[in-house]
Amino acid sequence: MSEDIWAEYRDLLADLLGTDDLAPLLDRAAPVAIDNGQVLLKDSEPTDSMYLVLSGRLEVHIELDTHTIRLGEIEAGNWVGEVAYYTHCDTACSTVMALEMSTLLRLPFEAYTDLVRSQAEVACRLTHLLIAMQVQRLRATVNDPVLDPEGRLLMLGDLSIPIDQQPLHHGGVLDFIRKLTGIR
Repeated sequence: MSEDIWAEYRDLLADLLGTDDLAPLLDRAAPVAIDNGQVLLKDSEPTDSMYLVLSGRLEVHIELDTHTIRLGEIEAGNWVGEVAYYTHCDTACSTVMALEMSTLLRLPFEAYTDLVRSQAEVACRLTHLLIAMQVQRLRATVNDPVLDPEGRLLMLGDLSIPIDQQPLHHGGVLDFIRKLTGIR
């Protein structure tokens, strides 16, 4: 992406990172444009990058057997794909699909690791942003637990399939939440 095109998103990026020094990030990133309905990440499939939504909206959902469970929407200023990096599984924990034409900043995991090793200040700002975003998402799911018809807790978040009907070794969001919360 040329410097002129990055300029359109410079204010958003500077606000998110709290600095005008965006070169360390932009030098390692690439633009991605996706059309309405296009899948960016597929639950439980390999991924090698995280993405910042610069414009547009994405839908996030998980798929269990024949069920699709909508987790929510991601708007400009939010990241997707970062969980695969932090859990070292390089597997998407949800399906992410564009709800409209969207522009994304793609940051390969390898490039993020390089950023951490060589640009401590920018990496620290970005890591803080990603962790704060995860905390915010976790708080939202804790505040909106899903109960079965008898009022029993199924899972934190928007999951509506009883635990005994869920796959035992699901490689996506269920394992992540279980590990994060200590639930077996």
